[in-house]
Amino acid sequence: MNIEFSQKQSKKFNNLGLRATYGISICKIKDSFEDLSVFTADTSTSAGLDRFRNKFPESFFDCGIAEQCMVSTAAGYVEEGGIALASTFAPFLILRSAEQVRLTMGYMNLPLIVTGLASGVALGYLGYTHCCVEDLSLILNIPNILTYIPSDCFELNSVLPHLITQKKPTYIRLTGLSKIQPLHQKSFNIDFVSPLEIFSKGKNLLILSSGTISSNVVNAINNLDNNYQNQISHFVMPFINQTESPEVLSKLLGEFKNVLVLEEGMYGGVPSFISKIISDYSINIRFKYNSHPNNFLKCGSYEFMLRQCELDVQSITSRIINILNI
Repeated sequence: MNIEFSQKQSKKFNNLGLRATYGISICKIKDSFEDLSVFTADTSTSAGLDRFRNKFPESFFDCGIAEQCMVSTAAGYVEEGGIALASTFAPFLILRSAEQVRLTMGYMNLPLIVTGLASGVALGYLGYTHCCVEDLSLILNIPNILTYIPSDCFELNSVLPHLITQKKPTYIRLTGLSKIQPLHQKSFNIDFVSPLEIFSKGKNLLILSSGTISSNVVNAINNLDNNYQNQISHFVMPFINQTESPEVLSKLLGEFKNVLVLEEGMYGGVPSFISKIISDYSINIRFKYNSHPNNFLKCGSYEFMLRQCELDVQSITSRIINILNI
């Protein structure tokens, strides 16, 4: 499935941010999916769902601050043949509703789509009650769930209707804040399994990133001289299909001497997923990663939190240089 790149659309959606884009996109595609309903846990405004609520009130269900009930109710709607998208802030969705997600999406394999808003450390200024760095650790240990981590808003708007037609249990992980830096600059193909190429010149270092911090990788690469750039390739990982992605990624990893994995989460997330592939397929590659450390950080702005995770542009630039100088 080829997604045609549009500079105009990219600029429009990336100015809005992922949460607003999510709400606008759902509103736009409702006409194509008559049985689509939206479920939320008292986060209609935060999730950009006000337009949907006003235009399709009969298909909008606010379950209040009761996330477990939201997931269970949405799952019941799917069981009866409907299409349900349920969303709230990531820590309340994944941590508080872990049992409901595990049973309905994993064990029962219901094609429910749940969206974790402001995952990672974007809301670090509100403290760790509103951060979620553990969600992938949990989701990747539940069978049957497809994970989608958009890298920019144009991508999310383009991919969302196709995710619905997949009819698979899906976790959408939204990271970052508003005014996302555009990542994609050309058309791309999606198969819901493979990483997407952003920059490709060399075979010394493969950089794999997920979420909106991928734009920091682009800026870091742009800071390097040609000698370094010519040794690097950068791919984003929007999709993690637990059964099919390992085979695809093993072939990609086998082409490089080094890999650097960057992810806005804690142990058990994307770096762990990649390291297991390296072990399972006996791939001869040097493995490095930058992610959230295994402790709670000092809270503050998004930029401040990313610096502590070494996911800011300067830290990523230094990490790349250190790897290439070995």
